[in-house]
Amino acid sequence: MNHKLAFWAIAVLCMAMIGGCSGSGDTAKDGDVAVAIDSIAQDGSFKKSNGEVCQMKVKLVVTYPQAYKDSAQLIKLRQLFVAHLLKAPKGVTGVKEAMKSYASSIISRNTPSQYAQSQAVSDSVGADVDEVDVDRFESTINIKVVYNTHDLITFCKEETINKNGQRTSTTHHYTSFDLKTMKKVTLSQLIRDDSYDKVTAMLKKELMDDKGASNEDELNDMGYFNLPNLTVNNNFFFTSSGLTWSYDSSVIAVASVGEPNITIDYDDLEQYFCDDSILKRLI
Repeated sequence: MNHKLAFWAIAVLCMAMIGGCSGSGDTAKDGDVAVAIDSIAQDGSFKKSNGEVCQMKVKLVVTYPQAYKDSAQLIKLRQLFVAHLLKAPKGVTGVKEAMKSYASSIISRNTPSQYAQSQAVSDSVGADVDEVDVDRFESTINIKVVYNTHDLITFCKEETINKNGQRTSTTHHYTSFDLKTMKKVTLSQLIRDDSYDKVTAMLKKELMDDKGASNEDELNDMGYFNLPNLTVNNNFFFTSSGLTWSYDSSVIAVASVGEPNITIDYDDLEQYFCDDSILKRLI
C-alpha cells in the first residue's frame, strides 16, 4: 500500500513539474491586462580572428499581453508591445515572430564584422579584452510586468550578459503604456517641462535621505561619483505610492553600487503635474 501511495505521489509531482515548465499559454489576470508567458532560445557562433569559434546564445522569457477588453484593443496593445519591447521590424505583429526576430538581432548585433568589433566584446569588459578572449557569449532577457492597474501597464526588460560563464552586466529598462490612449508613456505626460530641474533636486535629496548622507560629498564617499548624471529621465516605473526612476550601473555611481532606484511620492510630485497628467489617476 505504501508503495502505491509513493508511486501516485511521484506521478502527481511530475505532472505538476511539467505544467510549471510550459511557457506558452500560461495566463495570469492580476490587473487591467491579462498576460501570458512564452520563451525561446537561439544559438549562434562566429569564427574569431585566431580561428577559434565563439559560441553564442540568446534566451528570451517574455510576459506579453494575452487579453484586454476586446480584440481591437488587444491588437493595438500588442503592436505597441512588439514595437517597443521587442524592437519588431515594420510588418511584424505576432509576439512569437517578434521574439525570434529580436533574438536574431541580438546575435547579429554581437557578432563582429569585418569593420568593427561587436557590442558583446566592448560592453562591460575591460578595454584590454578583445574579441579573441570571448569564447562564450550569452544574453538572457526577461520581460515582465511590474505595474498593471489604473489603465497603465509597465514592463521591465531585464538583460543579463554573461561572457565565458561570468556575468558582466545586468540592466533594467522600463516601458509603460497608457491603455486609454494606447501610447507609450513619456515623462512629458507626467510632469511639466519647466519642473525637471526641481524634480531632479528632489531626486538628489531623496537619495541623500535614503543613504543617510548630509551632503553630496558624503554621497561621493559612498560611490555616487557622478551626481551630475542624476537627472529625470524616461527610465521610470509606477508603484502604488510613487514614481521610481532607475539608473543604469555606473551612470551615477560605481558599478558595485548596482542600479540605483529613487522613488518620489505622488503627493510630493503633484505640484509639478502637467495638464492632464497621467499621475492624477494615482493620487
